[in-house]
Amino acid sequence: MSIITISGEMGSLRDELADDICRRGGLECVDRRTLMEAVAGLVDMSRDEHQLLAEQGPALLDLNHRRRRVFAAFLESVVLQYAQRARAVLVGRGANLLLREVPGVLRVRTVSPLEIRAQRLARQEGLGMDRARQLATVVDQQRRAYIAHVFGADWSSPLSYDLVLNMGRLSLEQAATTVLDLAAHAEFDLSAESRRLLADTVLASRVRRELVAELDLHALEVQCNGSAVVLNGYAADSQGVTQAQELAAGVDGVSQVESRLEVSPTMSKFLP
Repeated sequence: MSIITISGEMGSLRDELADDICRRGGLECVDRRTLMEAVAGLVDMSRDEHQLLAEQGPALLDLNHRRRRVFAAFLESVVLQYAQRARAVLVGRGANLLLREVPGVLRVRTVSPLEIRAQRLARQEGLGMDRARQLATVVDQQRRAYIAHVFGADWSSPLSYDLVLNMGRLSLEQAATTVLDLAAHAEFDLSAESRRLLADTVLASRVRRELVAELDLHALEVQCNGSAVVLNGYAADSQGVTQAQELAAGVDGVSQVESRLEVSPTMSKFLP
């Protein structure tokens, strides 16, 4: 069984489908609360901020840039560590994009017509239809903005997924059966190469987490090939470059660091 990621529009039964797939397939469900509990204590945020992010992850865009980068880096690392355990369903948080370089990951998206989504939300939350439509629209906008900002990707693009399910026409049973049947195909088994790439991705995320937590770097990219690490991005001064190399070299599992970081106070002012 492969790793499954599930993204979806508000009210399109994304979470319900993830729960059903996990129940039927005996998989671990890694949802927003699981991730937020794992991140809690790792990032210097108040309890209220963590609660806000648990309920509305994309609201992190309202935080200042440095704290946003720190939160995103820690969240990325936690998601990938859950993925490395395999036999898991990762819900939201851009997991499909975090794992886009790893063959064998099944990426699923749920959609439904707005009117059907609004009806569901109205029943679940005790809202009027106008308020339910507004809620669905606003949350979708937040999710789209989050993915665009953090990953530079189009949240709704079908090219980011292997399977798009219209939950306005399918039952949960039909959808879960479809996903599990597809996941059982050999193409969605984690090969030795997939596991190697996943290990590289996890190590890169750990290095990135360490650097972002300690330094104010911008447009940071970390690539790993085995234990060799390459750093790209911008630092405000040469001291930042030196510190980045030292911090990266100190991460467990890293044996070699190549720095391609550039010193650019100007770029550091404008890049995230």
